[in-house]
Order: sequence, then C-alpha cells, then structure tokens
Amino acid sequence: MKLDGKSVQAAMMHLVEEYRLDPYQVMDIMRTGIKSWFKKDYPEYRKADVLVNVEDDWAISVYKALTVVDEIEDEDTQVLLADAKKERKDIEVWEQILINITPKNMELSRIAAQAAAQTIKQGIKNIERERFYDKFQDKEGQLLKAKVIKVHTDSVILDIEGTTVVLAPESQIPNRPYEVWEEVFVFLKKISKEAWSIVLDITQTSPEYVSAILEKLVPEYEEGVVSIDKIARIAGKKTKIIVSSSDESVDPVGVFVGHKWDRINTVLSLLDWEKVDFVENTDDPKELITRLLKPAQVESIEIKDWNKAVVRVEESQKPLAIGKWASNIKLATQLSWYSIEVI
Repeated sequence: MKLDGKSVQAAMMHLVEEYRLDPYQVMDIMRTGIKSWFKKDYPEYRKADVLVNVEDDWAISVYKALTVVDEIEDEDTQVLLADAKKERKDIEVWEQILINITPKNMELSRIAAQAAAQTIKQGIKNIERERFYDKFQDKEGQLLKAKVIKVHTDSVILDIEGTTVVLAPESQIPNRPYEVWEEVFVFLKKISKEAWSIVLDITQTSPEYVSAILEKLVPEYEEGVVSIDKIARIAGKKTKIIVSSSDESVDPVGVFVGHKWDRINTVLSLLDWEKVDFVENTDDPKELITRLLKPAQVESIEIKDWNKAVVRVEESQKPLAIGKWASNIKLATQLSWYSIEVI
C-alpha cells in the first residue's frame, strides 16, 4: 500500500466526517498510526524516538529525535556533540536534534498497514471514550431520561442521549415489564473509567432514584422548603420516606403528595405503582415509630436498652404493622434505627 499526501488527506477527512472528530485530534491519530507503520517496516528504529510530521502540502516526513551528549550511552536516542554540529553548528549538549529518516519509497507492507490501522482505530476509541466520559461526568447523582431499544431475558438495553447503556437485572424494578421504545428514567449512581471503557452505573432500584424523581416533581424540595431526612426502600414493594419542613406552617407530607394526589400519582407511575409512604419527622422516637408503622394502630411502645422497641398492637393490627413481605416493619426498623418487635 502506497502512503502519500493524498491518501493521508482522504483518510483524515473520512475520519473527521464519520466520527465527527476535531481535525487536529485526527491528525494526531494519523501521526501515531504512521509511526506504528514505520517502526513495523523499519525495525532498526523500533527503539528510537520517532516523530512524524504531515507538511502543509500533506507530504509525510519522518524524523529520529536524538539528544546531544558528550558520551553515548544509548545509540538509539543519543548523538555525540561533534556529530550533531555537522547538522547544526550552534547546537549544545542536552539539546535535541531531529534527523530526517523519511524513506524514499513510502510503501507499507501488509502487516505494517494492519498495525497502522489498528493504532488509528484505538486512537479513535480513546477519543470517543473521553468524549463519552465528558458527556456524563457532571451528571452523577442525577435522573436521566432513557429510551428502551431492546429487551433481553435479563437485561434491558437503553439509549441515553445517543449512548447505548445496559440496565442490569439487579437495577431493574422487580417484575416490571419493559417495552421497546418506551421512555423511562434511571438514576446515575456513578460514572467510572475502567481499563478500556467507561462504565455508567445506572439504577431504578435505589432510594436515591425515588429522591431524584421527587426533586424533579416537587419545587419546594429543590428550594429547601421541605426536605427528605431519611428514605428506605424495598424495590418493587414499598418505600418509606421521612420528611420535614423548614416552615412550621407547611405540611411536608401534603407538599410531597400534592394537590389531589397529583405528585404522588406521578411518582407511583414511574415506580410501577410501588407503595410509597411519607412520614413527618419528629424528635420523639415513640411517636416516630408510631407514624412509621401506619396504617396499623399502635397501643403502646416500650423502648428497651438503646436500640430495641417493643410495640403492642391489637391482634387484628399485626398484619398491618408487619406488612406484606414484612416490608412495613423492615422499613420502619431501617428508618427509626430501632429493632422493632410487634406483640
């Protein structure tokens, strides 16, 4: 394969248009690719510091960079001062000199061409990787809109702002049916760089997912008039949220539920009708436990030691206090920090 200015220019323009890349970034990738070709076809320069330059007329020049020294320790990277002065009389020790080693015949062997192509492909992947990271790095802890593009047996494939992302089974709302082309929301827990990829850790099952939805729907929450103090969730079953208000005249539960239940109904639809309870905060642990165990009617509460609460209810109220799948008592325990025993 012949390598000349026209072929380099054509390849560069193709990459710019296809991947919508900055021409200067593409030029750097091309130089790296040509360098990998050169070292493949000219193994005598494999250890040398080789530089590639594409001139204004697209002609390709290859240089060997050498450091000027008084005594050579590495012939691949160093040159004696006396020899360097033959190229440039005013050069000094420890300066760098470039020696033109451009081959007269710029023909690529098949193996070298493959190496260059692979290097260029990897360079493009690296740029796309960084571009992907830049796109999402400021969106950690936020709600993202996504579109379902494919549903597998266990995983759901989403399109998020033109990027394909997998919603893993453990991050899906249990037993929720996902339909192709439907729009959903996901919570971006974390974006991280791994060896060869960028990983978006997205979920619909964390308590933060519910909190992020409420932040979108409740202006008073974003403004700080009302707040979420604690939240506990058993995804697909039930969520309990302790809320409070900075204004005594504002009912925090009413604010989150909304006028005629409009806000809570929107939340429930996004959670596939998972049950959500709002509980107003209080400094009285017995009163807090009483509120957390609703709709059960509590007769009395006895605090034992520092982390155990014995709750007495009528026999008919026990199923309500414990809840289906024991969800009510589990969430109340998490939010109150007391081990709750219902008798």
